[in-house]
Amino acid sequence: EQELRSFADLFVDRDRTGNVTLTLRDDVQRVARDQLGQRRGSVVVLDVDTGGAVALWSYPSYDPNPLSSHDPEQARAAFQFLDPTSGQSPLRASSYQNTFFPGSTFKVVTGSVGVQSGRVTPEQPVYPSVSTYTPPQTTRPLSNFAGEVCGGTLFTILAQSCNTSFAQMGVETLGPDVMVDGAASFGFNQVPPIDLPGAVESRFPVDFADNLPALAQASIGQGDTSATPLQMALVAAAVANEGRVMAPHVMKEIRDGEGAVVEDEPIDVWKTPLSPQSAATMRQAMLGVVQNGTLTGVGAIPGFEVGGKTGTAQTGRDTNNTWVIEFVGPPGQKPEYAIAVVVEDQGADETGGGVAGPIARAVLEQALAGDGG
Repeated sequence: EQELRSFADLFVDRDRTGNVTLTLRDDVQRVARDQLGQRRGSVVVLDVDTGGAVALWSYPSYDPNPLSSHDPEQARAAFQFLDPTSGQSPLRASSYQNTFFPGSTFKVVTGSVGVQSGRVTPEQPVYPSVSTYTPPQTTRPLSNFAGEVCGGTLFTILAQSCNTSFAQMGVETLGPDVMVDGAASFGFNQVPPIDLPGAVESRFPVDFADNLPALAQASIGQGDTSATPLQMALVAAAVANEGRVMAPHVMKEIRDGEGAVVEDEPIDVWKTPLSPQSAATMRQAMLGVVQNGTLTGVGAIPGFEVGGKTGTAQTGRDTNNTWVIEFVGPPGQKPEYAIAVVVEDQGADETGGGVAGPIARAVLEQALAGDGG
């Protein structure tokens, strides 16, 4: 019968219709919208198993009506505001089309590269407890946030978000080649294969030629390191998913007018930066950030295990971009969701845990509630 109807469509003026089902969930999108409010930023939530985007929300949005205003000045101002060549245009989906300094969220990448290389374990190295670190080839020291003294082994320095230790890890423990290859293994310097137009690559420098101070900055998510919120959500998802980065997508399936599935979005592995054992180590490290680190009292969700990492990225304008990346799932089981939140241009004293952390918690709570978690 279906074949006859399809054949008949060739001879009558009747459009073939169907339905596209997306991975995006309206309830999670609404919470992301409400939590971000009128603060410029983005929220990305991914299904860890499939790479399906559960939420992709960016602010600001826009109103097209002023473009047709009879007031030339108002119309011109509206056009300039929407100019897609501007990195600030709301026509650009910041979640996957704009990049930002990832700040300390990138320490998850640096730590992961260290663990996967075998040069970093939960017990070694033991980084010195200091407030500054001076890389080779410079006399200019790199400081910890607020001049704090920190150091120790992997779990401790990730929980404390210790700049000096991770800078030293990138420069002395790993070195340029290992860091460049490790960042690429997570998808940096490549356009992610999301089924949406205009996605951009996240950047990690590839040539440090006699510039180890630049490697120190890059290893803590500053300098020339930049990332989309989507990329950082993929980092969290890789740690949660036994080391696999799934190809991100928003299309779930297409059904024809009779309700039959005619196309499913393939669920593919894009990258495998970590072995299952290395991913398990980094999961424990990220759980520690919530239990006794910079997400203590902010990231926990009763009845679930949450691992995460905060970031407070300096913009050079006396403001910070505040970040958090997290994963969540039932205790002792594989995590279900990964999230990245960035809130742009916050005060110089604001932190990722204080600003982005509560947003991530509320959004993940909704994701879990909506699927029966």
